Amino acid sequence: MQYRQHRYRTQYPVEIRSPVGVVSGQVVDVNNHGARIERVRPMLRGSKVSFNVLGRPVSGVVVWSTKDQIGIIFRPHLNDDIVDTMRYRRDARAGARRSTVGFGFAEMR
Repeated sequence: MQYRQHRYRTQYPVEIRSPVGVVSGQVVDVNNHGARIERVRPMLRGSKVSFNVLGRPVSGVVVWSTKDQIGIIFRPHLNDDIVDTMRYRRDARAGARRSTVGFGFAEMR
């Protein structure tokens, strides 16, 4: 059995460009290697798909398909910033800020 990295649950809306046209869907789980997308038309295994995440292109290949879901593998794999954005993480890297917990004062170092 092949190991699969943990997938993060989310609800990220996307417009997918595919051989069957442009379709709307929703990413429901994601990691750096792949995602499950719901509310889409069936697609053939091996079909190339793409969509944008905040203006950054993401492309992948369909590895399985049902009547309203597809599973894709990202080619190339996604970096953590894009995965964090799709997870709606507020702490996604916007500029690698330091935390301001209150320990930033010179006299406390």
